[in-house]
Amino acid sequence: MKTKILNPKIWLIIIALLHLFMGVIGSYMTMGGSIENIAVFLYMGTISISLLYVAFMTEGQMQARLAVVLCAPMALWFIIGLIMKLEFLGFPVAEIPSGLLPLTLWSMPAITGAMNWNSE
Repeated sequence: MKTKILNPKIWLIIIALLHLFMGVIGSYMTMGGSIENIAVFLYMGTISISLLYVAFMTEGQMQARLAVVLCAPMALWFIIGLIMKLEFLGFPVAEIPSGLLPLTLWSMPAITGAMNWNSE
C-alpha cells in the first residue's frame, strides 16, 4: 500500500487550492480588480482548473503522467528564475528563501508522478 504523500493527486489538489487562493484571490486583493490585471487572474484560475481536472478526473498512470507534464515545467521555470534572477509582474520569480516553497510544491507532483509513471 502506497503512502498518501507519494500520491500525485494530493499534491495536485494542494497546488490547485494554493494557486486559486493565493494566485487569484490574493492577487485580486493586492493588485485590485482593474481591467489591466484581469489577464493575471484568469491565467491563475485556468492553471487551478487544469490541476483540479487532473486530480479528480484522471487516475493511475494517466494522472501520474499528466502531473509530470503539467508540474515539471513549472518547477523548471522556478529553478531558471532563481538562477537568472527573473521577475514576474515586478516581483522576483524565485528568491531564496521565499522561492523554496513554490519550488518544492511544484516539484512534488512531478517527482511523485515520475515515481508512478508506469503504475496501473
